[in-house]
Amino acid sequence: MRELKRLIREGKRANDLLLVGAAYCRLAEICNDADDLPGVLANSMKAVTLLQDTGEYELLAKSCSALGYAYTHQGNNQMALFYDERAYSIVKKHRIRGQTRLAVMNNLATGYRALEETQKSIRYGNECLDLLRKEQCEDYDDLVMYSLNLAEYYKDNGELKIAMEILKSLSAYLEKVEYSPFVCDYYLRSAIVSYLSEDVTAGNSYMDTAFTLIPEKTYPLPLYDDLHEVSRLLLNHRDRERAKTILDIMTIYAEKNPGTLEQLFAASMMANYYNTFAEYQLASEYFAKYEALKERQEREQKEMQMTLHRITQKTETEVRKLRRRIQESEALASLEPMTKLLNRSALLRISSEFIESAAKKKQKVGAVFIDIDFFKECNDTYGHAKGDEIIREVARACRKQETANIRFARYGGDEFFGITKGLTDDQVCEVARRICQIIRNADIPNANNPAGGRITLSVGVVNVPITARTDTILEIANYADKALYHAKNAGKNMIFELFRSDGEAKNAETSYIKIDF
Repeated sequence: MRELKRLIREGKRANDLLLVGAAYCRLAEICNDADDLPGVLANSMKAVTLLQDTGEYELLAKSCSALGYAYTHQGNNQMALFYDERAYSIVKKHRIRGQTRLAVMNNLATGYRALEETQKSIRYGNECLDLLRKEQCEDYDDLVMYSLNLAEYYKDNGELKIAMEILKSLSAYLEKVEYSPFVCDYYLRSAIVSYLSEDVTAGNSYMDTAFTLIPEKTYPLPLYDDLHEVSRLLLNHRDRERAKTILDIMTIYAEKNPGTLEQLFAASMMANYYNTFAEYQLASEYFAKYEALKERQEREQKEMQMTLHRITQKTETEVRKLRRRIQESEALASLEPMTKLLNRSALLRISSEFIESAAKKKQKVGAVFIDIDFFKECNDTYGHAKGDEIIREVARACRKQETANIRFARYGGDEFFGITKGLTDDQVCEVARRICQIIRNADIPNANNPAGGRITLSVGVVNVPITARTDTILEIANYADKALYHAKNAGKNMIFELFRSDGEAKNAETSYIKIDF
């Protein structure tokens, strides 16, 4: 955990969204193993927020699943299901398999069971086993765990015959299971299904075997549930001896484990046991103890809810600050320092986004290529400081035109490049006009320019639909560069639009249209 926290600090300094998100994801997993619910909630929430834009879909799915787990144990089943469904959609869309997909589907099945939607639990439980078989996985613990869960879903749905068939199919694997509580739970659940099916003889046999396998120290939550259910069924059959055995087991365990949940299970069993066998005084005492423990559990749950609420608020604030800082850093890193226009790498990224979007919407992508006339001569005459001032003035004119669909970059030296999306030919030309008019109105001296002794611009414009010949920024920029070259050869201080008479056909005729300003 110390190493992960160090990586988080390092990632924040480097504005590395992926490193920070991945470290939070791993922290959430560690907190899960340690039953640290607040830690799971805080770290998985940060991981989900930070990873969603990184393209690391398996990490994102794991984080969503961990957040679903946290909400499940918070008692917020709707939020748990939202994140479990989101995790499932990610693994399905991006064809993620293996343990991540299995864990996601298992959590989803468990979530639907909590909402009593057993048909959906059965669906996802079957998907877990199908995937396990397809991958020819030899992890018998997983096979038994997912099969036990599926049998439980069928039992909840009243399909006892199918539940028993699933359980019987596991008998060949029990000797290969490393986690002994799974074996114990196999016999407990087989006993429960047998009793519910009115096969008392089989139920008793399974139950007697389960008694020999009850772990002395480790009691996973499913064992609590199953012992509680089987004790109720034994009491219904008035099987005092076996019910008393369960009672003794739970009494010893409750003495060793002072937690509210352990005490609550034991008190409930004892109250029902003594009530069934008409020992009403003892039953009354344990019912009173049960009610007191239930109140204590409710208080603890409320305290936990408040703790988790505070953690959620604090985490959301921290994530917002972190994302804002990273976004600001990314934005600054995308800008050319002197002009505050896009740098070349950012231009390539934005252009790719424009082209992809325009292709989907069947829009045109335009380009505006700008060159400052006689700039070298201006530098030689007035000095580089004056040249830098002129560069900044042209950049300001370009920035004034920027919108969500119009972005400019300093292309290099005294060249500027604009990319547009979804504009008409006239609108792209109008962008070029406005920039030239701003510079003309600025009336910046350049004695070396024969066109009035002032700074002027030469501009090339193109606006094309996206085809196989115009689906990269280099191809589109090449057309704008040709128009710019035409403007410079025609005498400078001009705007020319390149126009292909037959769209983007290979044999299309190219013409140049002068744009007045």
